[in-house]
Amino acid sequence: MSGYKFFRNICSVLTSVLIFMLFSCGTATTVTENMTEAKNAFKIYFVNNSEDKLVTEEYIAKGESAEERAGELIARLRSEPEKITLKKPIPDEIKINSWEINENILNIDFSETYRELTGISEILSRACVVKTLCQIEGVDKVEYTIDGQPLMYSELNPIGAMSGSDFIDNTGGETTYYQTVQLSLYYTDAEGKKLVNTRHNIEFDGTFSLEELVIRQLIDGPLEEENLAPVIPSGTKINKVSFKDGICYVDLSKEFLSGLDGVSDEVVVYSIVNSLAEVGSVAKVQLWIDGKTYGKYRETVPIDLPLERKLEIIETN
Repeated sequence: MSGYKFFRNICSVLTSVLIFMLFSCGTATTVTENMTEAKNAFKIYFVNNSEDKLVTEEYIAKGESAEERAGELIARLRSEPEKITLKKPIPDEIKINSWEINENILNIDFSETYRELTGISEILSRACVVKTLCQIEGVDKVEYTIDGQPLMYSELNPIGAMSGSDFIDNTGGETTYYQTVQLSLYYTDAEGKKLVNTRHNIEFDGTFSLEELVIRQLIDGPLEEENLAPVIPSGTKINKVSFKDGICYVDLSKEFLSGLDGVSDEVVVYSIVNSLAEVGSVAKVQLWIDGKTYGKYRETVPIDLPLERKLEIIETN
């Protein structure tokens, strides 16, 4: 019996050793595989259908180089997400002319149709692309161009290269991406006969369009130190600001029709038109009052058709 017990104990020990070795090898293999996957694992950012936050889906890249991975991730950003509640960041109508990585900056050159993206839709789309691509080792920033020209906040203010940290992850149900934009705005001097250009640096969270931001700033009036006069009648409210095919549609409340004492009607109208024309995508401005077009503003300035900027009304030094 003692020999049997000894043999049984030996078998038990050998079995334990074998089991330990098998599990040890299995664990080592699993850890190695997970580590390999982690190096190729990326979050692809998409926009939810209500356009109030970003949502990610996991993706394992096949390529090893930065260029190969960038190509894969860009293709994924242009593809339909797995969940029907999400939207792809780069719509079909927006074409990519080319892309390249140079000195850790990935430049994407889009077709002119990119300008059809405006307001919060554009910002969220850009956030998805930049946050996705900046995960690639060897890509620190992403830069946008349109047919070879820099993407602009306004005529004088390019967006430039963007990093993933420029876009704050949103978990609270509202957009939390802040950017500082420089607006070129037109107010008037004490005489009220000419427009005077000034520039404001504004922290902007992207929850409404850049065009609407311009109108809000005009309604708020100039800064005290600028020694300029307001151009929008008191009590004027924004009903809606929209943009399509190069035309910015501005719908204001009836208080806008009251005018301003000491300020010409032409200055009031063209403060809006000239200020919006400084936003890169705006070619013309159509003014509405409570959803309706008017033939003339206070029977003096025609506003029935879209208006282009007027240079001769600007004060020159």
